[in-house]
Amino acid sequence: MVRSIVLLSLCLHAFSVSRGEQAAQEHHYQCAHCAIMASLAAAEAAGGGPPERQYAPDRLVDVVHLKLEVTPDFDTQEIDAQATLTFRPIAKPLPQWRLHAIALDVREITGSHPIAAHQTDGDLLEITFEEPIPPGDEAEIVITYEAAPKDGLHFRSAAMGYAKEDEQLWTQGEPEDHRHWFPSHDYPNEKFTTEFICHVPKGMVALSNGRLLSDETNEDTGLTTFHWLQDKPHVNYLVSLTAGYFEKLEDTYGELPIALYVPPSKKAVAHNTFRDTKKILAYFEEEIGVPYPWDKYYNVCAIDYMFGGMENTSITTLTVNTLFPDEAENLRSSRSLDAHEVAHQWFGDLVTCRDWSHLWLNEGFATYYSLLYDRHLLGEDFFKHGLYQKAQGIFSNSADTIPIVYTGYGDPMEQFSFRAYPKGAWVLHMLRTELGEDLFRQCVKTYLERHAYKTVVTQDLVEIIEELSGRSLSRFMDQWVHLSGYPEVKVDYAWDELTKLVKLTVSQTQMKNEKRARFHFSLPVRLKQGDHVHDEVLEISQDREDFYIRMDAAPEIIRIDPDLSVLVKVTFAPNEKQLLAQLADASDAMGRFLAVKQLADKKKPVVLEKLECVLTEDSFFAVREAAAEALGSMRTPEALAALERARRQEDARARRAVVRALTRYYSDDAYTLLKGIADQETNPDIRTIAIRELGKYAKPDLRSYFLNLLQSESYQHAIARAAVDAMRSQDDPFYVEPLLRTLQTDEAKFTSGGFSTALRALGHLARNEDSKAAVRAFLSQHTDHLKRSVARSAMAALGALRDPKAVPLLESFVAADRDSADGRAAQQALNTLRKEATPPVPEEVNRLRNQVNDLQAQLKRVNEDVETLRAQFREALKAQEVPEGAETP
Repeated sequence: MVRSIVLLSLCLHAFSVSRGEQAAQEHHYQCAHCAIMASLAAAEAAGGGPPERQYAPDRLVDVVHLKLEVTPDFDTQEIDAQATLTFRPIAKPLPQWRLHAIALDVREITGSHPIAAHQTDGDLLEITFEEPIPPGDEAEIVITYEAAPKDGLHFRSAAMGYAKEDEQLWTQGEPEDHRHWFPSHDYPNEKFTTEFICHVPKGMVALSNGRLLSDETNEDTGLTTFHWLQDKPHVNYLVSLTAGYFEKLEDTYGELPIALYVPPSKKAVAHNTFRDTKKILAYFEEEIGVPYPWDKYYNVCAIDYMFGGMENTSITTLTVNTLFPDEAENLRSSRSLDAHEVAHQWFGDLVTCRDWSHLWLNEGFATYYSLLYDRHLLGEDFFKHGLYQKAQGIFSNSADTIPIVYTGYGDPMEQFSFRAYPKGAWVLHMLRTELGEDLFRQCVKTYLERHAYKTVVTQDLVEIIEELSGRSLSRFMDQWVHLSGYPEVKVDYAWDELTKLVKLTVSQTQMKNEKRARFHFSLPVRLKQGDHVHDEVLEISQDREDFYIRMDAAPEIIRIDPDLSVLVKVTFAPNEKQLLAQLADASDAMGRFLAVKQLADKKKPVVLEKLECVLTEDSFFAVREAAAEALGSMRTPEALAALERARRQEDARARRAVVRALTRYYSDDAYTLLKGIADQETNPDIRTIAIRELGKYAKPDLRSYFLNLLQSESYQHAIARAAVDAMRSQDDPFYVEPLLRTLQTDEAKFTSGGFSTALRALGHLARNEDSKAAVRAFLSQHTDHLKRSVARSAMAALGALRDPKAVPLLESFVAADRDSADGRAAQQALNTLRKEATPPVPEEVNRLRNQVNDLQAQLKRVNEDVETLRAQFREALKAQEVPEGAETP
């Protein structure tokens, strides 16, 4: 599953925007890490020590088949349903069976074996049989029930504020949420076949796992019945039901049906998300060596989906935010998300982790194979840059002491972190590097074939690799998987001209304790002198080691792990001459990328000239992006001028990088550039960056400018949303009334996330107004919004408004259920509202901004005067020079 936090945009799993996808994923990994730390702290504060370790539950029965018949009510967001479970007791007679079931209103239970009684305790449905069912006997129970699911199954209906034409429902089972809408063994250590019968209003479609057996319309009821069969076993969380109004794009890969279903309002942009699916399937079949194992491959776009994607067997759920218009150019792509979820059809669906402590076997493989598809499609440099970005996400969690395989989590969601995704991918990459591609491919193929339609733990993979390679993986798995962290090394370089020896001193500087080992690993280095390339592999095993390499002359370029073969954080500072040589090496894109990053703090004219040249001419987009970032960090007039000259980039990625770099400046010149970009740029993802940045400037004509943008039309109302963000930055109460009026009339134009952002901006802007009644009434009304994300944003906005008259309303949510999402949101709003601190009034903020602008203008004039004086001084010196051959005193 792609756990990119979509409401923050993007992504690792993979997100739509190339850089945004890593940012979104890294944000999620940090959030997951924070959740772990919070659970540990809470447990220790309660005196209980670390959380109790989690293990897979016992399987008292072998579930053979699950049949679900569902009739959804889009108006009430409820379902009428019947679940039929076929099963066989394992090993012992079964007197009682407990199924996961939360808040199901059970009406009747019948079965092949007489049932004495049943009861629920809120989390479990307990069924007691009159006589124990003998082991091995096939039995069946039929459970008829109703439910208004709070999780697991999600409605997006007109009654909730969504467009009627886009009504839909969708399910999300991973990790353990299907128990909210059907009774089941809701844990991944059990596989079974499934069958779905769904009755929906005529005109809607219902989609599920496997193949469609029939679809028939009953003219009397006006309902269409769709009957799906998944006749190959899979785990409970991969069960899927999606229903609603959709437009379909379809194709075939060989004889395999493939399709993309999107809400009707998104039909015009659907083609961009469907363009890679067929090529991805073809590449994975060839690379993995195991045929695609299911009856079809469909993608379905879900509105207000909480993640990036979910790899339900044969039918992936995608966030609707992965769709994008042509105007986005190459800033957006569904490729990584698509590849990640397709890879899961083998890694996670065909072969599934047996419990959540081994989640990396699902997510690490999917993340890595998405990178391999990038390499196949876009080349080695793109692949290495992807590895680098994944490594940076791991390095941002330097204090983490939790290993990849870990049973001490409190909630399964804590496992969906950087350890399972990028670190899991890096473990596989290091194995592939050490084994070689052919042997690695053979090991993976054997792993999938031997464990097809089964569940696995990490040792299952290890045993196959050891069997086929003859290698012991004990140390490798200990330090990379069963212990935490990664090596951090500081490399020092020295050249001895007399002995012609390069000396490299390598020190392991990472924190070391019983949870974080001193690492033993191979560290490749590459030394370049002219056309001569010398590759060496350093075997690292101590805290500090010296290595000597003989060369004919001092190397011009020194590269540590040039091909990104090991997960190691390297601190190495080549001198400026070496960095400039590295920057000029046309054969090494990642070397140029790293050189740019290290040159960023050197504000010399020669460096600035080189960076500008790289920004306009380098063949690799990431190097150009890094050059723009470096020029932005310099914050000098000369660097700003270089950015201005380079802003008309053909590649949208570099163009966006230039605009981001311009946001590092605050001056009239930067304002003029940003205003021009906001007016003239055709790519909405770049234009919105400039619009948001304009919010920092106190310019009188911006009021009308932002109000005009607020009324503009754009895909997902992105321009209007950027204008709202700019208004919030302006912190000007002038915007309260027009923003309130717009939100009262135009909610349907905004996405749920965009409208939520605007509510919070409204509360913030009105917080110092004398009369807050109209804003308070509007926000209070939205605390009951059926889109709960909107409702909780309205609560947050009431907190920002700081109106004591909102306290009783917020307290009512806390009193109803303090521990619910609503209760927590209301409590946080109350905490904000009750803060004593009062910010400066907007007039004072604008006055200070104007003073800053005046000072910058004065500084610019002073600099110009100084340059004039310098020029006059140079001319005076030239006039005093003694002509050649003249006599001197």
